[in-house]
Amino acid sequence: MMKNYANEYGLALYNLGIEAGCSKAIFEDFKSVAEVFDAQPEFSRLLSNPMLTASERADAVRLVFGGKINGYLLNMLMIFAEKRRFDMLSKCWLEYRRNYCKANNILPVTATSVQPLTDEQKTKLISKLKVKTGKQILLTCVVNPKCLGGIMLEYDGKRIDASVKQRFSDMRQLLRQSDLSPKSGS
Repeated sequence: MMKNYANEYGLALYNLGIEAGCSKAIFEDFKSVAEVFDAQPEFSRLLSNPMLTASERADAVRLVFGGKINGYLLNMLMIFAEKRRFDMLSKCWLEYRRNYCKANNILPVTATSVQPLTDEQKTKLISKLKVKTGKQILLTCVVNPKCLGGIMLEYDGKRIDASVKQRFSDMRQLLRQSDLSPKSGS
């Protein structure tokens, strides 16, 4: 069975950040780095290209992120570049985020909607969730055109589906169970 090195890297970076007193800075920087790689998947492919030498890949990371992010995070990214292991970045970020959020009473929430939420909608959603959960909220918004309308929330292993698609499904189920459904042979 293969070890999950991505989780180990994420936990090691988190523990290093705690020791050095910079876990929050690493968290904020790592979030930005993860967003860059999500938005630019070709950058990850470039940094995993076997045609480039390990030092060329590390230099590319240093050129893009050097002086802009925490040094511990930069070193880890350079290791990923040298070893061509940017496939681990996403899981590494999730492990770091999980540990940081747990230690700081933060609840990561993913909100999926058909259109981007406005700043006002985000603020209201965060406020309601904060009251409901008693935690600070780290909101990630996802746009999914298949979501007919409304919103779907995922957090703490729960899914709250208030989308129009789910409401139609609930209504269809209710009609099937009620006397209002058409009778066969009528």
